[in-house]
Amino acid sequence: MGKNLTTCIVVVTLAVFFYVYKPLENKESFLETDTVTVEVENEVLQSTCDTIIDPNNCSYDDLLKVGFSSRQAKSCVTFVKKGGRFYKKEDLLKIYTISKDDYERVQKFIHINNVSFKNNETKKKKREPHKDVPSVKISVAINSCDTADLMRLPKIGAFRAKKIIEQRDKLGGFYSCEQLSAIYSMDSALVQELKPYIIIDTAHIKKINLNTATFKDLVKHPLISYEQTKDIMNYRRIVGTIKNAEELRKNNILTGDDYEILKFYVKTF
Repeated sequence: MGKNLTTCIVVVTLAVFFYVYKPLENKESFLETDTVTVEVENEVLQSTCDTIIDPNNCSYDDLLKVGFSSRQAKSCVTFVKKGGRFYKKEDLLKIYTISKDDYERVQKFIHINNVSFKNNETKKKKREPHKDVPSVKISVAINSCDTADLMRLPKIGAFRAKKIIEQRDKLGGFYSCEQLSAIYSMDSALVQELKPYIIIDTAHIKKINLNTATFKDLVKHPLISYEQTKDIMNYRRIVGTIKNAEELRKNNILTGDDYEILKFYVKTF
């Protein structure tokens, strides 16, 4: 009986010992592992603190390293790829996914290198002159040129050159650059841009002889109306010969304004 009691006591003692000892060992092992994890994480944070990036030329991963979220990093990279640029740190706040608190957290890791950007822009401008501005001063005599000459002008391609020639043929020529604005696809802003390159050579304007022209010759001109044609023909029938175009103004066949335009397109000999 005493021997059995002793045996039971030994068994219970061993059971308690293994129950208590094993968890402690596991707990120590867990604590040791946790400590290692914290040390590894601290190493990553320490390396991150030493990283300085320029959001204009860094990668998605670089942005993540300094504390940007995945969404914020993606927004920055997309912004730059589409031609955007950060000129100063505060420009990061233009990205809608970056709040003021986010900016304060990451701004110490940001450095904007504007010097290299300015140098690259300067080199690019020197290397690529503006396509719409002729590098050599040119001039085009608008009343005697051809389409090839016109296409040397800024913003004048084959279509516009053809339209200019067509309008010139209808009128007989141009007496003013402003007349070009009546041509399809050419507004006053474009005409003002072309002015420095255009020579108005009125001597090349084809004129209608008031003493030999038929009714049809006069009325088909874009600037001479049907009523004006009738008045001119009736006046010629009365006087026989028109000595000069100014007669038409003096005898009220043409108004002063009409005369100032049509004097470039009519002659009497």
